[in-house]
Amino acid sequence: MNAKETAKTLGHLLLMKIFFNPIGLVVFGTALVLLVIPVFMSMNGKDKGFDLENPEQNTETLSEAVGGAYCAVNGEINQELWEAKMNTAGVFSGKEELFIQIASEQGIDPVLMAAIALHETTNGTSNAVVTKNNPGGLMGKDGLMQFSTLEEGLESMGQTLHNRIIKDGYVTIVDLGSVYAPIGAENDPTNLNAHWVPTITAMVSSLGGLTMNCTTQSSEFAQPIPNVQVNSNYGVRIHPITGDISNHEGVDFACDNPDPIYTAKEGKVVYAEFPSSYPTNTYGNIVVIQHQNNLFTAYAHLSRIDVKVGQQVRQLEVIGQCGSTGRSTGDHLHFEIQAGQKFGTRLNPMLYLKEPV
Repeated sequence: MNAKETAKTLGHLLLMKIFFNPIGLVVFGTALVLLVIPVFMSMNGKDKGFDLENPEQNTETLSEAVGGAYCAVNGEINQELWEAKMNTAGVFSGKEELFIQIASEQGIDPVLMAAIALHETTNGTSNAVVTKNNPGGLMGKDGLMQFSTLEEGLESMGQTLHNRIIKDGYVTIVDLGSVYAPIGAENDPTNLNAHWVPTITAMVSSLGGLTMNCTTQSSEFAQPIPNVQVNSNYGVRIHPITGDISNHEGVDFACDNPDPIYTAKEGKVVYAEFPSSYPTNTYGNIVVIQHQNNLFTAYAHLSRIDVKVGQQVRQLEVIGQCGSTGRSTGDHLHFEIQAGQKFGTRLNPMLYLKEPV
């Protein structure tokens, strides 16, 4: 038997060991899943523009955008979003002013405090908060702490957050997560703590944004969804629907319906509907905003559109909700930055956006 035949025989034996051994099948299946899932988490391939006729390119260098959770537009609580969320928050319903009062006394952000309480108690319904009046997963030497009243539990939570944020300097959500829900902790064998930062960030956004310890600058491009992973980058990739190699002309951000989608920069809405014809209808519900210097941002596959053509929008204003309309394999935001007077030359969005931290 020559070397080639020997190698072939060994290969056959190896395949037999894999497919007729339970452990081998598990390993093979796991490897296959890891290869396939990233492909199908992204959206369709090459979306066509609205007008590709000789666009004038603009190569102006832009500043990096802010990262992390977003600020309330005017630095104050968004009463509409705040009340809508808190009114459906189990035992916290009707306690909105108590959150504000305690947060004010402790010098912390009531929105951040509420977001953490909502997350730690499954929107105010967990056994810990219902039976133990513990709103923040607060632990003592004997385990989960119990309080006589919900007010007492909230006061203790406010004091704890004061100590971590004011005294220890864990100001950002990311910093706070490192002590509040440390990744790799012995009491977190299933690694649930890894979801703490993105979940709190999303909760903050649903409440209208932070009112303290955050900054935005209108001259910069901000990521349209804070603190989420990129499912599919700009550039060449395997098309998730056809399986062909194609050029992905935007960036796909992970999100779920009805997560809010924010404007990357202030500007004027120039398109806001479901296109009626192919190939633009592959975008589904799409909003296009025109900015200075012949730059445009596009937000595709929305489940809902909350702006109208001609409307002037501020940076980080909600323009719609995450979805999967058009040609899409699941909920996500397809985001583009284009240049040219007729909106057509795609630019790599990651060159303009600061990656979330």
